[in-house]
Amino acid sequence: MKQLFLFMCAGLLWSACTPNLSSSIPEIQLEELGPEHIVALEYSIYMRISFFDSDGDLGENLTSENNLFVVDERLELAHEFRISNMVPGGAEVPIQGELEWAIPSVFLTNSNGESEFVTYRIYVVDRAGNKSNTITTAPITILP
Repeated sequence: MKQLFLFMCAGLLWSACTPNLSSSIPEIQLEELGPEHIVALEYSIYMRISFFDSDGDLGENLTSENNLFVVDERLELAHEFRISNMVPGGAEVPIQGELEWAIPSVFLTNSNGESEFVTYRIYVVDRAGNKSNTITTAPITILP
């Protein structure tokens, strides 16, 4: 009985770490964020996520279509980026990888010149319009 319980726990852990191949919804995970403290208007915030998309339709070659969204929760201000198409010819194959970018010149929203915190919500949208899970970052301190 004890061995069966351990086997079931191992199976649950394995399935929790394995991307869902049956879902067409992209999955993302925060890999890196930094630095923890920045000076307003002088430093950029670096972000890196990993992604998995079971049907390979994450990415777009039309330059007017953005599909990576990073929302500053202080103002609900969205920084929008475009992920290029990664699978040629419309093939439906699973893809995974990492994406990285920087938010430049982060500013203070308060007028009193005091430090404040910023958090971001990150998500992607594939060509079929499927929105991934949403990641919320840890707070970053913005210094005057």
